[in-house]
Amino acid sequence: MAVRRIILWAVTALAVTTVAVLAYLDVHGDFQRWEDESALDGACNGLLDRNVVRDVLGPGAVEVRNEERADSGLVSCMVNVDGGGTAEVDILDTAYAELGWNPLYQGPPGSKQLPVPVGHGWAGLFGADENFRIGSFSADEDEYVTVTLLLQCAEDRRVKGLSVTVETTLDKTPDNPANRPEYARIATSTATKVSKIRHCGAELGRPVRSLDLPVNEDAYEPLGTAEGTCSGIPTARGVSIATETDRASAPYEVCRLSDADVSTRYVLEAEFGPYAQKAFANYQEYGREDTPSPDIPAHQRDGDGNVSWATAKCSDGRALFTLHVADERDDGTGRNTASNPGFAYERAALKAFAERSAKAHGCSVPVAP
Repeated sequence: MAVRRIILWAVTALAVTTVAVLAYLDVHGDFQRWEDESALDGACNGLLDRNVVRDVLGPGAVEVRNEERADSGLVSCMVNVDGGGTAEVDILDTAYAELGWNPLYQGPPGSKQLPVPVGHGWAGLFGADENFRIGSFSADEDEYVTVTLLLQCAEDRRVKGLSVTVETTLDKTPDNPANRPEYARIATSTATKVSKIRHCGAELGRPVRSLDLPVNEDAYEPLGTAEGTCSGIPTARGVSIATETDRASAPYEVCRLSDADVSTRYVLEAEFGPYAQKAFANYQEYGREDTPSPDIPAHQRDGDGNVSWATAKCSDGRALFTLHVADERDDGTGRNTASNPGFAYERAALKAFAERSAKAHGCSVPVAP
């Protein structure tokens, strides 16, 4: 009986103490802070930097939702701060890049806006979407700003590569240059922590102090003066205008070629690492003939096709360079036919684009059609 009384007394004392501590924390306003910190520490399996997330999203009460798709190498979470901002975070083992849905960012869906490189030593992209998106934390006036960063792990590590994609919603417009770096902070801090916890040993970039705006479709220039992703591509009859971005180690590059009326004629794309891995998988999944295949290093389209491609060997796998025909003539039979300036020009444009892109990424000389 004495032992039972002692146990009962100990349990009662612990309960009284716990209630007293919780009451103290609640009275002093610390319970909410403890609860918020606990939620942030558990977000995305503990892969976020709590202090950075709090600093970016604001001081309000925190709501966190976690999701993990182990069979897809993906960890995701959403962090919402009451009266503040929202961040959706996706962390991917890029060995799974070709499997199903993945968060590798290529710009707003259906938009002609081009994402720009993050730079500052990071392999990544920065883009913004002002369109309303359905979601529990969405708001009509918010802008959704996305940053994707790729990490190439050290050669001796089990994990070969990782990606971090963060879509951040704040009440600060990215039109203001001073606000843009704020949108990259959660991504860079998460990448740093993920590399350490996952034993990746990646070479990390520097703090992001500035970012360019994404390139809108009306930000075109004469092709002959292009210095970014369209540099070195020759002009031709019907191809004289370029829409481009800088390169700066971006894992996905676009050059859009147009005629004098700014009607798009060709779209050239360069995809590296997991972006190329996913692209090859997508082409094969669609089951179309005459589309890029990992078994065919280069191909020149014919009159029935609309894509030519080249490839190159890089440290993070095979890179894919494509030329898509955006303005084909129809001969009345429903088939595409070659339009001026013709196949010879397309071959030259793809070769120039692929060679400069591959060189900027330290890849081998591309196999060209």
